[in-house]
Amino acid sequence: MKGFEGHKLIAVKERLNLAVNSIVERHRTDGKVLTWQLVHEIESEALATLEQAGDLDRKYIRMMRSSRWGYVPKVDEPADLKRHKALPEALVMIRAAYQRTH
Repeated sequence: MKGFEGHKLIAVKERLNLAVNSIVERHRTDGKVLTWQLVHEIESEALATLEQAGDLDRKYIRMMRSSRWGYVPKVDEPADLKRHKALPEALVMIRAAYQRTH
């Protein structure tokens, strides 16, 4: 049985960050406001991009999902991610990318 392989998690985080930045840039260019629904769409698209690449361990990709963290609203209302200090990794990346491009 394999244990935790940190280098694989780091690779997933770095690639996820690149995917999130690209997706957020596209949405910001369209002038979209960051809503909870859009957060979920960006997260799903970014994670799907990593899975489709096929060169990363799916176990570590799944660790990035917000569903592992707990309840994140799926409503079409503005997402106030600044109020939340503890967020899943993917949402932290989305928040940071939206702040950089705002």
